[in-house]
Amino acid sequence: MIRHRLALLFAFLLLPSLLTAQSSIAQRVIHASDYRPTPGDVYTLVINYGGNPATGSGPRTETISLIVQADGEMLIPYVGSIEATTLSYGELQDTVTEGVRERLFAPFASLTLAAPALFDVFVWGAVESPGYHTLSSLNRLVEAIGVAGGTSSSGSRRRIEIENADGTSSFDLVGFAALGDESQNPYIRPGDRVFVPTAAAAMEVRGAVVRPGTYELVGDETMADVVRLAGGLLPTARTEAVSLSRLDDSGEYTFVPRLETPLQEIRVASGDVITIPSSTTSTELIVIEGAVYSGPAEEGTPRQVPSAPLILEVPWTPGISVLGVLERFGGPTLFAEPERSFIIRADSGTREPIPDLAELWSELQFDRDIALSPGDRLVIPMKRVVVAVGGSVIAPGAFPFTAGYDVGDYLELAGGIDPETGSVNRISFAEPDGTLTTVDISTPVPIGTTIFVDRNGLRRTDGVFSNIFTVTAWVTGILAVVTTVVEFIQIFSPDFP
Repeated sequence: MIRHRLALLFAFLLLPSLLTAQSSIAQRVIHASDYRPTPGDVYTLVINYGGNPATGSGPRTETISLIVQADGEMLIPYVGSIEATTLSYGELQDTVTEGVRERLFAPFASLTLAAPALFDVFVWGAVESPGYHTLSSLNRLVEAIGVAGGTSSSGSRRRIEIENADGTSSFDLVGFAALGDESQNPYIRPGDRVFVPTAAAAMEVRGAVVRPGTYELVGDETMADVVRLAGGLLPTARTEAVSLSRLDDSGEYTFVPRLETPLQEIRVASGDVITIPSSTTSTELIVIEGAVYSGPAEEGTPRQVPSAPLILEVPWTPGISVLGVLERFGGPTLFAEPERSFIIRADSGTREPIPDLAELWSELQFDRDIALSPGDRLVIPMKRVVVAVGGSVIAPGAFPFTAGYDVGDYLELAGGIDPETGSVNRISFAEPDGTLTTVDISTPVPIGTTIFVDRNGLRRTDGVFSNIFTVTAWVTGILAVVTTVVEFIQIFSPDFP
């Protein structure tokens, strides 16, 4: 008796919260016109039989809990079996309530979702917390990614895959969020497996768009497609002055100052940087691009070294010069190749080399300073901020540069020399033209180096090397997806080149 009373008290105390939870579920699902009943869903059927004036009896109400079985069937008293999972939520309500009223002559019947099905979904790939996660039939793809901790920094949000008995489908959550395409954010169903691949390609949009930033590329997209993902153009956008920086075959950025082709006709590539100027800014600008800081150093404050080329705009003023622009941004970075610097003159489109820029900057030779005109572009090329390791190693690839590392350190990052095919006596630094310089495991490694381990017992020639390891194309492909590597000045040795 005491146990029975405690149970009643416990039920009485929990009843308000249970009713609130059921009410919340019903309010949510009633607006989800595309919600489909799921095995494990629990529904509440309420039947009001009305009163009988002849006998003087009042209205009688019956409440019945119904569950969708594993095979998708719902068993309904007085009605029979219904294939619930073939119907939408609204269709199921109509089918059940009409069947009850017809067979029982009840004036009122209602069906509501009391508790959505719960099931485990395996989420893996480039997410922060891969593994099994408990979801309900009311959860969508974006919530499945959320309970797995979200995508990692390298994870794709545009090629997320859902695998189930029907096959594999790919979904674009960026398209869902940016374009409002709800078909890209489906409900999660029992048996689904969610895979987040690594993003393979990306480009950057700067300037007069709603959401400037870096965007993943999928398929054969145009510049107009990426601008749509960025929220579209601002009213002040000057589409006639859009510029493009693109990686060439040697891994360097080339610059196209004004694009003559409409945005919807320009195919984009990984690593592209497009800049869309605004009419609210001065039309007389100087552009500085490449291995420069974003601002001068402040005493006592560490300064980050950009690992990717920057594109910065400076309002043109009479008398502005190369040294004046460099002073404004703190000069070339430690990754610069100042001997390859040049100016693209706006009036003629010609390229004017500045081979002695390092000396000009370090000694502040104002007598040799170079004047700049409106629209000119100062370009300071950037070294590759990686060291590539290829040939007979376990895991060839490109690795972030670390000052002080020798050849042995980078070989360890690449998994070591392949014991079956490689040789510790056949290690070289490879140049882009295919020439090799023999080194050993203790040799210091400069920034941007390519380390090549030749096959054991094979004669090493430029021709053989070019067949098994095309340096330029291989490294350029890797650089297109290298994520931001931030190094502080303090970690570099004083004699860093």
